[in-house]
Amino acid sequence: MMSPCPKFSPQERPSRPLFGIRFSPTTTQELVKAITTMPANAGPRILVTANLDHIVQLSQNEDFRRAYRRAWAATADGMPVIMYAKLKRAGLPARVTGADLFQAVIAALSPDRHRCFFVASTAETARRLVDYLLARGFKREAIAIAVPPFRFDDDEDFSRALAHRIARHGTTHLFMGVGAPKSEVWTDRYRDSIGNCYVLNCGAALDFSAGTKKRAPLVMRRAGLEWLWRFAQEPQRLYRRYFVYSWRFLGEVAKDLAAAR
Repeated sequence: MMSPCPKFSPQERPSRPLFGIRFSPTTTQELVKAITTMPANAGPRILVTANLDHIVQLSQNEDFRRAYRRAWAATADGMPVIMYAKLKRAGLPARVTGADLFQAVIAALSPDRHRCFFVASTAETARRLVDYLLARGFKREAIAIAVPPFRFDDDEDFSRALAHRIARHGTTHLFMGVGAPKSEVWTDRYRDSIGNCYVLNCGAALDFSAGTKKRAPLVMRRAGLEWLWRFAQEPQRLYRRYFVYSWRFLGEVAKDLAAAR
């Protein structure tokens, strides 16, 4: 079983572990306040956002599990995860999605105090995020971007150079938008090289915020149907995730219930 991972958790609201993960019992607003007002020190503070696909992949990927164990905070992102948390009375006040958290954090960052680094999936996403921060008053030198090549995480020389570039930039907030488990495993693997910063592994949130991908309408998000919207946008890429591998989530629920007994 995976060890509880978060280090950020209000003491007055303890939570119960799910799937071996002790989620941070915090709201989006509480996390945003911490991430934008508390300086990171003694290395990176890595945040992970667990959805159904993460729970399935965690059962099979030891590097992913290690990243979760050593994360600073974990939130319940996917609707099935938060519904199961409510069923088990795990003590989570709200669902905290990577997309909502990223949008709130980037809007709360200060041009006078913060330095951002985006690892984006496309050059267009990166360009639009830079333009957004420039319009908010950030200086160009306070913003850095990287659009890594396919399978960059298998290239040790490239990865080491990218990690050192993040540290040299004086990054206070690193946003990884290259998908799971790649983002989480990479940031954990190079945690000793990227410096003192907050790390948000937020996947497609960068594309949603930049407008290069369209997020599901609010009514679908509230109904727990965001996955259906995403499948309609990228059916070939997401078919196996949503219609083949997702059923393994029920097996993980059964294991978690058995472990609790």
